[in-house]
Formats: sequence, C-alpha cells, structure tokens
Amino acid sequence: MIILACIVIGLALRAATGRSLRGLADSKLRGESLLLVLLVSQAALPLVQLTGVAARVAFYVWLATFPCMIAVAWVNRREPGMPMLGIGLLLNLAVIAANGGMPVFEVAAQIARGSAQALTIPAGDFVHIAGSATTQLPWLADVIPFSGPEWLRIVVSPGDLMLFAGVMALVATLGSERPLRLRAGQ
Repeated sequence: MIILACIVIGLALRAATGRSLRGLADSKLRGESLLLVLLVSQAALPLVQLTGVAARVAFYVWLATFPCMIAVAWVNRREPGMPMLGIGLLLNLAVIAANGGMPVFEVAAQIARGSAQALTIPAGDFVHIAGSATTQLPWLADVIPFSGPEWLRIVVSPGDLMLFAGVMALVATLGSERPLRLRAGQ
C-alpha cells in the first residue's frame, strides 16, 4: 500500500513540475517487465501461507528477487531515483540475509499501532520480532514507526525509506530531460 502512495506522490510531483504522463510511456527503462514481475513476487510471496520446506523455498525465492531488482536498478542507474531505489533494496537485502528475515522491533510496531498490546506477526520466514541481543544490523531493521491512518500504520526500515524516495523520484522525473523543480507561483 505504501508503494502505491509513493507512486501517487510521484505523480503529484510530476504534475506540480509540469511534466506530462506521456513521458512515463516514452521512457526507456531497461528490464521494465522483469522489474514488474519481481515487484509482484516481492509483494505476493510473503502473503502466501506456507509451512515447512515450502515456506523456506518461498523465502529463498523472495530473497533472490532482491539481487535481481538491484541489478535492474544498476542497469538503469542514470535514471533519477534508481540509485536510491537500488541502495534501499541493498540495505534491505543485507539485514534480511543476515537475520533470515526482516527483524521488526516490537516497540516501533506498538508506537505505529498506538497500542502497547503484544505484537502479533504473521507466521512465516519473511519477518520476525527482533531480539535485542540476537539481531544483526539492527539499525537496518524495521525500526521507524509511522502512525497515521489505519492503512499507514507501519514500521519501516532505512532501506524502505530509500526505496520509497527512489520510487517517488523515478515516477516524478522518468522520461524527462529536466531536473525536478517545483514551478514558482503555482
């Protein structure tokens, strides 16, 4: 849901800077179809309720999408936003690989939810509650709470923030030759 919000913000920035939507259609991203398939896989795999060996296989397939998306970002690194997107993916890959899933700090989740109730994380290998002494690279985990409307009560990582900024910048400027500047007086 947050990626959709980032796309909408990117489109609003695009409109505010006088860029047409036609520039998006005329863009020349390499690996665009692969990136779309990988993004759908990234979103869908954690939602599948699997157990045992099937769950581990799904986790490793999900983990393998990260280097593939980083490669697509690298190939398109000259496009505004792609370097940020790639760095965000790389940071998330590092913390997920080091911990066997994305650690979520319980206190951050409680702040985001506005409740001190015990945190329930869906079963699976994709995320888990962070242990204070056992979490590797804790500063890259899901540690930043966002509390707001119900759909935005989430905990994100620094990598997620880079990824979100990259998506917004990419959507706002893709297919345009000029830098991103808001028009004065409008």
